[in-house]
Order: sequence, then C-alpha cells, then structure tokens
Amino acid sequence: MPPLPPTHFSSSVVLARQTLPNSPVSAAARIAAARTAERSPPISAASRLAATPPLTAELTTSVEPAAPAAVAAVPPHEQPQRTFAPKVCWEPEVQGVLEAALGAEKLAEISAALARPPLATCLRVNTMRTTVEDLLRRLPEAMTPEDAALLEANPAYQHPLLAGAVILPGTGPHPIDYACTGGREVIVGRKAGEAVMRGAHVFVPGLQAVSQGILAGDLVAVSIGLELPGSQRYAFTRGTVLGTENAARQVEKLGAAAHDRSHLFIGIGRAELNRTEFFQERGGVGITMLERVFRTPGCGGLLPGDFMLQNVCSLVTAQVLGPPPGARVLDMCAAPGGKTTAIAQLMNNQGEVIAFDRTHAKAAGVRRIAESFGLSIVKAYKMDATKALLEPPAAAAEPAVAMGAGAAGAAAAGAEAGEGAGEPAAAAAPVKLGRRGGVSLPPSATTLRRLERVAQARELRGQAPISSALVAAGQEAVTPGFPPASFDYVLCDAPCTALGLRPRLLHRQSLRELEQTATYQRKLLRVAVALLRPGGHLVFSTCTINPGENEGNVRWLLDTFPDMRLVPQSPRLGLPGLSGAVTLPDGSVQQLLSESEAALVQRFDPSAPLDTIGFFIAKFEKAAAA
Repeated sequence: MPPLPPTHFSSSVVLARQTLPNSPVSAAARIAAARTAERSPPISAASRLAATPPLTAELTTSVEPAAPAAVAAVPPHEQPQRTFAPKVCWEPEVQGVLEAALGAEKLAEISAALARPPLATCLRVNTMRTTVEDLLRRLPEAMTPEDAALLEANPAYQHPLLAGAVILPGTGPHPIDYACTGGREVIVGRKAGEAVMRGAHVFVPGLQAVSQGILAGDLVAVSIGLELPGSQRYAFTRGTVLGTENAARQVEKLGAAAHDRSHLFIGIGRAELNRTEFFQERGGVGITMLERVFRTPGCGGLLPGDFMLQNVCSLVTAQVLGPPPGARVLDMCAAPGGKTTAIAQLMNNQGEVIAFDRTHAKAAGVRRIAESFGLSIVKAYKMDATKALLEPPAAAAEPAVAMGAGAAGAAAAGAEAGEGAGEPAAAAAPVKLGRRGGVSLPPSATTLRRLERVAQARELRGQAPISSALVAAGQEAVTPGFPPASFDYVLCDAPCTALGLRPRLLHRQSLRELEQTATYQRKLLRVAVALLRPGGHLVFSTCTINPGENEGNVRWLLDTFPDMRLVPQSPRLGLPGLSGAVTLPDGSVQQLLSESEAALVQRFDPSAPLDTIGFFIAKFEKAAAA
C-alpha cells in the first residue's frame, strides 16, 4: 500500500458500516426470561461484513428506547436518574500535553471512547490445531444460551485483512430501565466495573457497598464507584450499607470530593447472596449480570487451545513484524504471551522465538500458552531485557540454561552426543538461579500445587511431562544474555503508561510518570538495536496515546542510530502518526515526526470508526553491513 497523505488522523482503510439495532424487547422481559432459564430473545438481525476489499468492520448502533417495564417496584417519578455517561478527567499537566499534540476536541473524543469498551471482540484462531471455519461452527455450541443468542443475532466473521482472526460483534450502549430493581443498588470498584463492561459478572471481592435488605435472587442496579482524587480509597468503606446514617456521614465528610455515580450505572444483575453474606464470602460470583449497557458474547475459557482473546492491534503488530519460517526472533517483553505465540504461529512453528520477561511467573505464563498452542519453538527466559546485551568477551558464552534443560537435561544431551561413553558422567555444574548468583529457595506450597495442576492438565491432553529440572522446581530458564546482532527480528512491545486501554474510567498518571516511562523505553530500544543483525527488522509498539512514548521515541531512535530507518507496514489498519512538535508545560519543545515519517507509522485512535484500543506501531530496518 503506498504511503498515506501525512495528515493527522486521516483514515487508511475503507470502512463498511454495520447497523446493529437494539432489541425492542424490554429490560424487564429480558430479565424475566433469564431468571426462568429460558433462551434470551435475539437482540436484532445483523448483516455480515460487506466483501469489498480492503474492509474493516465499523460497529455502530441504532439505539431505540426500551419499552416500559411491565411492573415498577418504585414509581417512576421516585426513581433517581441512572445512566451511563462517564466524564473522564486527566491530570492537568497530562491533559495539557495531550491537547497540545492532539487538539482539545480530539482529546475529548478519545476520552469519551476510552470510557467505554470496544464493541468487537477479536479471537486469534490456533491454526496449528483447527481452522477458522471449524471454530465458527463450534463456538456457538460451546457458549451459554444467552451468548449464543447474541452471536446468532450478530454473526461472527473472519477479519478480511488479518489471517486467522475472528470478530465477534457486540452492541451498545443500550438504555436500561432500572424500575424493576425497586431502588436496590450495589456499588462495585472501578476495576470490577471495567471488567463487567467487557462481559464479566461481579465477583465478591469487587463489591464495595450495597443497599439494605438485599436477598439472594433480588434484582439490583449495578453502579461503579471511583477512587477519590489522589488516593486509592473509595467514597464508601467496603461493606457500607447504602441508605444508612453511616453511609450519609461518609458522603458528608467527603463533600465535593465525593463522585456523582448517577451517570455510572452499567446494568442489572441478580444477587446470588444475601446482603449480610456479600462481605463474608472471600470469592465467587456475587452478582450475575442479566442486562448490560454493553452486550458482547462471553467466550473466556471456551474451547481451550483452539483460540485466544487478542486485541486487533496486537495481532496487527505480530503480522507487521512478519518473520518467515526459520527466522530467529526476540520478543523483549513477552508476557502474557499473545504476540509471542502469534509470531510463532506465523512462522509455522519453524525457527526460534526467544521470549523475555522479568519474573519467573510471567515467563512461565508465556511458556504455558505456547505449550497449550502446541508451539515448540518458543523458549521463555526470566530476563530483564535492558540487561540482555552481552558485551565482548562475555558474548562468547552460550546461555547458561536452555529452556527445558536442567541438570538432568544437560547430562542427557551429553550422552546423546557420545560424550564419555562407557564412563561415569561428569558432575553437572551447579545452576545459578538466584538474583545474585546463589541457589534459589525451594518452591513454595502454592508453586507445587500449580505444578501439579499443570502436570495433570498435560496428562489429560496426552502431552509428555516436563523434564526440565528448573521448571519442575517452579523456576523458568535463565540466561546471561545474547551477543550483538543475534536476531533477525526483534519485537519491543514496551511497558507503557497504557493510556490507550479500554474501558478506563480514571486516568491518574502524572507528567513525570509519562516522562519516566518514555526514558525506560529508550533503554529497551538501545538493547533492541544492538541485538538486531544488519538487514533485520525491529517493531516498536505501545498501548498508549502519549506522543512522548510513541512518535517522540521514534524521533529519538532515528536521530540516535543513523543505520535505522522507518519502513512501510503491512497490514495497515491504523492512522498516520503525529508530525511537528509539542510544547511541554516547562516550555521545552519535543520534536515528533516529519510528515513522510508520520505516514509510515500506525496510530490507532480509540474514537475512530475502527473502534480499537489506543495503540502505536513503528517498524524499522537496520542497514545491511557494507
């Protein structure tokens, strides 16, 4: 695809509109059907994506007023206003920087989009095990009746530009009549509320405060509480009973600092416990959601190993890197493993993918996902990627411990090579596992239980047990690092301020945090450039809308390393990047990209019709050796 005109936020793809009208069925009727375990009526009929290439689905809704409830426990004139219309705020300095780069109007649009979830859910199919067609056939059978009905009304389809991607359309925002709740309410924490908007139910730890007299089976309105300014605390102490003198005193004490939650209602649920039990139980579902402002099919835990949930932007990142079979690839910040396994899948499980993360637990998660997908070329290491470069003469050393090869594995490898045939094997060198070179402590009881569950799951799937002494001890492989120019392809999906994730109802990062994060990313990029061989490709990505972490760091890399240049990307679903400069609050000026450079990167705008998270991708090529 030729470079696009270097204008801010100009679309790079043709979008096909898909109208998903709301159901005329009332909230009360839908809930009654759910309570009697009957199949929910279809929300609407929806057409599939038009087949005009290149296309990307844009999901829009035609919101129709809900029919009045049949019975209202509280007269309508006594019902408080309950809507979902969040007002997202930023730290003043951060808002100033973003407005300077994006414009005040565009930032307002993005802020509104960040407060609601993307309507489309993306599944990456494990093409090593199944096909897109087979997954589309089996997925409705594995869903709950309610989710299957939603999928029937809004059929899933294969993404026209991303191989192996299936899109499940959702709908919303839907108007909800809360009269059937009789004024009963539960307040959940912000993170729990954000999860509910993505399709989860309300688990007991997420509950903050509840109305008086709630019994199991009662219908309740679910609202979201926000943390107080500059604090991790909420307006109500956990366990507060709404409508009591204690609750009134807490609100009175906060004064203007108390959030108005009338615009943060996200649906109606059924209480699974009595009010007195909500804060006595330690886990489990406390509220089963029956009617939601945003309706998306739930597919977590279905058909294990056949697909994984993955953002469209993350899948684009892996395909932009695009390593061929047989390549040697480094994923510098691999957890949780979605991009790592997508890369290995693109390589047809041929070659080598080295995956770093800073903790044993995260590296173990990457390994487990790779194993569940049947990908044998992924080698996960506990490694701080900023320290992964081996300078001469230490560069001559091989990694201390390879994945899946502890002391027993090393001895077995020596025997296969014919070393010391007929003679006693030499004693294996002690494996250094500790942070300062010492031997790690024995695994905890929790780790042993986790390993037992992993072993049982592998046995059920017919897989061989893990033979590595390290993995058996609850540790991942370690390595001293790699010499310069070790990799054909490098992915630096850097830790970032995550200002593009959705839904997010509160953004608390300071300007200092944004600057510190951008500086840390530059440390990673220095190592990435050094580890990349001449002629190789580096992809840098973030999930933030902050220009300092995105275009600012691309500018820095191009100015710092003359042998690196931006190259075109494919597939291209995002918009061009930002050009020009940004004036920071201290009066300094941060240079961004030229217009031609901005046309080569991808910036995903959450408020654009594509309806993704906020994301950024840049692809570089290192000049070949002379």
